[in-house]
Amino acid sequence: MPSAEPKYSSDWGVASVRHDEHIVQTCIPLLLHPDEQVQRQATLLLLTLYGTHAFTLLRRRLSDEKPYVRHEAEQALRVLGRQSGHPVDFRPFRGMHIECLGTLRVYIGNQEILSHEWAQSNVSRAGRRKVQAVLAYLVHRGRSGASADEIRAAVWGDAGATGALGRTLTALRQTIEHFGGTSMAESLLISSNQRYILTPDAYTTDVRSFEHTIRVAEQTEHDRDLTAAAPVYHHACELYGGPYLADVDILTDEIEERRTELLNAYLTALERLAEYAYQQGDDEQCLALCRRGIRFDPTDERLTLWMLRCYARQRNEGEIARVFRRYLRSFASPPDQGDAVVRWMRMRSGTGNETGTVNIAT
Repeated sequence: MPSAEPKYSSDWGVASVRHDEHIVQTCIPLLLHPDEQVQRQATLLLLTLYGTHAFTLLRRRLSDEKPYVRHEAEQALRVLGRQSGHPVDFRPFRGMHIECLGTLRVYIGNQEILSHEWAQSNVSRAGRRKVQAVLAYLVHRGRSGASADEIRAAVWGDAGATGALGRTLTALRQTIEHFGGTSMAESLLISSNQRYILTPDAYTTDVRSFEHTIRVAEQTEHDRDLTAAAPVYHHACELYGGPYLADVDILTDEIEERRTELLNAYLTALERLAEYAYQQGDDEQCLALCRRGIRFDPTDERLTLWMLRCYARQRNEGEIARVFRRYLRSFASPPDQGDAVVRWMRMRSGTGNETGTVNIAT
């Protein structure tokens, strides 16, 4: 990641759980502050970013080995409950959290299930990657779940893996039971009307947090302005750990469609931050944000335009030409003259020739 983006940098593959922990750690002293107004602001911040998941984040700290961490978490929960009016459960969190953005990561309580532990915790000899793929697919399907045929088609690519599916579902149940107990396994993985369901109410995901934060950011910008929304857009970008289920082998178009949907939401958040940075006169920050998005989609018009505007303000003709060439090369065939980047270049060059077109040959 370029060093020019200290304000909004997000290392590839860093778990959103760790980012959440940092936010919560920052807010705990504010929740414990003697000033009621400070407590209310901290409560508003946490509930804006996380909704009621903020309570879960604090409950995770109730099982920490350090007594002072447990004490602070309990006191913070009391304040959060009092200020918000929400009921509080003071038992340590024992649920499951699943990260689907970037590398698939699964946590039960505060413990991550590592790669080798997937294999150790089941006796059915199902392959680790198949167990993870079935879990990921059931998370993707949500409340509707999936039939045995749908799971076989998505994970094995055919309908002849009956024995393999049975072994894999057994392995998944054994893994959950090993780390979370029999009760958790029974409540998480259920079978109803010949469909397998991973009960959404029994686990949390980074995707839900990401989409919730995007909605809050967009509503904040609509109700107030981009300045007020920028910190929330920033938080959303920090939650995006990478393409949806990028390292999971699932053979279905619906995963790619969902991956594109979430990526577009991330690129939109980056674009809003890029505009904010540009408005503040911070060209280097704007450029760094644009680079973050363009590495995912080099054909993104909005981010390319903000890069061009920055270099135009700097009167850097060489970089303008380089960015435009890179943009053109990213297409399988040249974009038409109605393309927003091509139009910007045409307007800037005063149309360039008698027909009012820009040379888009690479």
